[in-house]
Amino acid sequence: MFNYSLTQWIFGNERLEKSLKRLKKYEYQGVELAGEPDLINVHETKELLKKYGMECSSICGIYNEDRDLSSSNEEIRNNAIDYVKKCIDMAKALGARIVIVVPTYVGKLKAETNEEWNYAIASVRELGDYANQHNITLAIEAINRYETYLVTNLHTAKRFIEEVASENVKIMADFFHMNLEERNMSEALTNILEHLVHVHIADNTREAAGLGQTDFEPIMSFLKNMNYSGYVSMEFLPSVSNPYIVSEHRGESSVFDDYSRQSIDHIKGIVKNL
Repeated sequence: MFNYSLTQWIFGNERLEKSLKRLKKYEYQGVELAGEPDLINVHETKELLKKYGMECSSICGIYNEDRDLSSSNEEIRNNAIDYVKKCIDMAKALGARIVIVVPTYVGKLKAETNEEWNYAIASVRELGDYANQHNITLAIEAINRYETYLVTNLHTAKRFIEEVASENVKIMADFFHMNLEERNMSEALTNILEHLVHVHIADNTREAAGLGQTDFEPIMSFLKNMNYSGYVSMEFLPSVSNPYIVSEHRGESSVFDDYSRQSIDHIKGIVKNL
């Protein structure tokens, strides 16, 4: 019914082949790769995906201070635009359909100028045109108020993409961030349903689904009833203030195994009984 993937960069500096073996073992259909186009060997990655029968579901953009699409500094803004264009090229080369975009960098908690919304709109509008040329969809991700400030909930994400007005710029829903920012998840999803192209899953603790307090049944029921056809991607993380530092860590393989299995088994168990 649903296709499941997992964000591979949460495994830190683990080799991709080891990650793909794990995902194959637990019956994932896809993998979401970090948006680091300059660090990837496309040919080797395609061969590994083929070897394990996996799709590249999506590219998860990594938005640090040098990749700020809303920056008042034109040089930084242009660097961010060039970066996302490289992610679009990477997605096309690997057969992925989605590139995740955060309109400002993760960790930016307040505006430097009053023009940052407009700068972000202009940046993403340009990227929407580029994505359209390559048949790639940009998925705007709303990040909670403790990690960023510009687009923090799905209502604002909808307003953002409506201003961008590009057919290739849509919205993704991250249930961890939604736990913090949405009063009612089903209502929030209903509001953006026509634009929804991608989903991230983590529990309220940001651990694997089923280890915290999130009730995933009404959310998965909603997606099923609305015939959602995009990927459901697991993105569990340890307790860190900046999620990107996880990519530099060397974690315990047994924990990765447990969380990967826990996530998909919990969600599949819910979906099976809907």
